[in-house]
Amino acid sequence: MKIPGIKIIDRYITSQVLSYFLGMVALLTILLIVETMFELMEMLINKKVPIISVIKLLIYRLPAFLAVTFPVALLGSSELAIAQMSVNNEISAMRTGGIGFRRIMKPFLITGILISILSFATNDYIVPEANHISQNIIREIVLKKGPPNIQRNVFFRDAENRYFYINRLDEQNMIMREIMIYEMTRERFPRVITASEGRWVVDTWLLKNGTIYNYNSEGKITYEMTFQDMEIEVKEDLQDFFKNQRTPQEMSSKELGQQIQILKDAGVDTKNFEVDYHVKFSFPFSGLIFALIGVPLGIQMKRSTKATGIIISIALVFLYYVAYSLCRSLGRGGMIDPFTSSWIPNLIFLGLGILLVFRAEKT
Repeated sequence: MKIPGIKIIDRYITSQVLSYFLGMVALLTILLIVETMFELMEMLINKKVPIISVIKLLIYRLPAFLAVTFPVALLGSSELAIAQMSVNNEISAMRTGGIGFRRIMKPFLITGILISILSFATNDYIVPEANHISQNIIREIVLKKGPPNIQRNVFFRDAENRYFYINRLDEQNMIMREIMIYEMTRERFPRVITASEGRWVVDTWLLKNGTIYNYNSEGKITYEMTFQDMEIEVKEDLQDFFKNQRTPQEMSSKELGQQIQILKDAGVDTKNFEVDYHVKFSFPFSGLIFALIGVPLGIQMKRSTKATGIIISIALVFLYYVAYSLCRSLGRGGMIDPFTSSWIPNLIFLGLGILLVFRAEKT
């Protein structure tokens, strides 16, 4: 049965959710900026970093702030919007007019889906590049004051289309360990060089105790040679080379997936990166689940107080991030499959949201 004015109601609910959502995104982003300012002020005052670099760092961190605030803002905006409608007796009027609770939830969930897609796009296309520029500003500052800022679990790419990967780093002695170099040659298939350790000397990588592999199209080794010492010259400028290093947070899901496959082909353990890869998909869509939870919670706020609703929301967000951190650690440790570890928090809170919806329908 068609209910007159249902599309108008959908547009009205969507506008209410979006207005609260934008306000909460602005508020949460300001809080994150204020928190970050303490760190940046230390760089400005104690480390004598130019103020223009500090301002750039703050600007390029904004996309990452937005990606973090979207899910939480969806929870709060869904909760506040429906709570206000309940206080105004609009929800009661809709239900009296024959609109069921699940139908009332439809515009909330559609808004949640659209914002989750926006969150994924932001997190996968804008955030990695912004993070890379932000990190390069820090790397440039470090390079001016001392040795290259080499990190562990990081990828490099040089001008000759070679990929460098470092699994561990002895920061005290500046010795790189468990190194892999994936080299595109004139031949059809790449060459892989592995080494137990290496050092950076001027414009050369000095590798020790390694092996050179050639592979065919089926991934089988066609050539293998061990070496005790090997030098690889990096012709480009030192600063340009180290600006090309990327962590998983500086890669899109496509780029990270390609690097994972390269490492797998070379026999490297990729659990850490696989967890980061799946999180790129699971985390943005936590917002949809928060929207599902926020609607029935907002209905309950009419019977209690707004303060109680806010406290419950904060507690749920806290519990989600605890579950998220725990499962990510278990996935990286190999105790849970990387895909499963990335989606378990969403599945748990999805179950909670469905339970709350069923309870709200009966009230």
